[in-house]
Amino acid sequence: MKNTYVIIAAIVVIIIIIGGVFAYISLSPPAKTSATPTPTPKPTTAPTTAPTAAPTAAPTGSPTAAPTASPTATPTPTATPTPTQAPLASATVNGAGGTLVYPLMTVWQGAYGAAEPQITVNYNPVGSGTGITQFQQQIVNFGESDAPMTTAQYGNLPTGTTALTIPISASAVVPAYYLKLTNGSTCQNGLNFTGTVLANIFLGTITTWNDSAIQALQSPAVASVLPNTPIITVHRSDGSGTMFAFSDFLSDSSSAFNTTIGKSTTPSWVTTPGGTIAAPKNAGVAAAISANNGAIGPLEIAYILENTGQTSLFYGTVQNAAGNFILANVSNIAAALQTGASMLPAGSASWTPVSIVDNIFSNTSATTVYPIATLTYALVYQNQSAVPNTSYATAAAMVNFISWIVNSGQSLGTGLGYVPLPANIVAIDNTTILTITYNGTPIV
Repeated sequence: MKNTYVIIAAIVVIIIIIGGVFAYISLSPPAKTSATPTPTPKPTTAPTTAPTAAPTAAPTGSPTAAPTASPTATPTPTATPTPTQAPLASATVNGAGGTLVYPLMTVWQGAYGAAEPQITVNYNPVGSGTGITQFQQQIVNFGESDAPMTTAQYGNLPTGTTALTIPISASAVVPAYYLKLTNGSTCQNGLNFTGTVLANIFLGTITTWNDSAIQALQSPAVASVLPNTPIITVHRSDGSGTMFAFSDFLSDSSSAFNTTIGKSTTPSWVTTPGGTIAAPKNAGVAAAISANNGAIGPLEIAYILENTGQTSLFYGTVQNAAGNFILANVSNIAAALQTGASMLPAGSASWTPVSIVDNIFSNTSATTVYPIATLTYALVYQNQSAVPNTSYATAAAMVNFISWIVNSGQSLGTGLGYVPLPANIVAIDNTTILTITYNGTPIV
């Protein structure tokens, strides 16, 4: 019995030992699986590396490099302003001179004011003679004349100064008239004239509109209706480049005119039998012609084109050296300028001998030119710091305005009868502008 209990106890011990081994084997794998770290590093590596490399590298390389390179490089070329570049300091520029350029000057003032609103340009159309006088007296920043200065005018400049002559445009002078014909109609544009006939009209040797010398130049139909109306001559009462160009042409055409009246901004006009009227500026001459049947006088083509509404103001053709009767327009004035302005002096030299009229007067090969064409000039002092009451800002603004006229404003006058300067004159002008100084330093 005792042995039976011993055997049973031994069997129980064996069962317990086998169960323990089985329990150890079955419990060990779960402990090993939960301790393995493999799944954790994979999610940690992907999200950490990708966001750091992309957002950091892209924003740093792109926005920093682009803005730094662009704004720094662009302003550098314009960092040092010159008179032909913005910005310019606020300033007022005053000019005075001829009336020939006044309609175009008004257009220039408006266009330039829009481009440089801080600059005010004033221009007083007092006539070329007064414009030169005010320039000599240094009352204005620039003078303007439709005739170059004479030797005497150069001699009256302030001691030690150098005047620069800068052509800024060109136009023409036409014989304007108001005439009622025998058939009751008003004579329109296109009555024919020669220099000799015009000279004799203003000398008072041709006194009526049906004079045979005038009739001979017209078609038979026009000649037959010319009236026995006395000719009234009209001219400027003030010094004028318009009178200079007109009297220059008549002096070339007639030795008697050259001796008696002469070439000048203020010719020594004679009183003609039909009557003579002296009036100020273009407007005065135009008004005198329009108010008097039979009147004739020199006017700028620009004034007539600007005042096309006038029903009692017309203009005639003028015969050129080739024998052609030319009615002034931009094309034939440009042809005169191109032919007559091939040889010009430096801006600092004397321009007294310069005359487009003289240069083309005998040119028989220039078949299309209108013969009474003229340049119009700006006059400035080379050393701006020597001009009383002239600051650098004013000098720079004046130089900028003249440069803008020469290089940007030429096309604005074609509709008014002004001719853009050809390339050779623009080149001379720009060379002259480069010599203008302030305290010894070129402004441009």
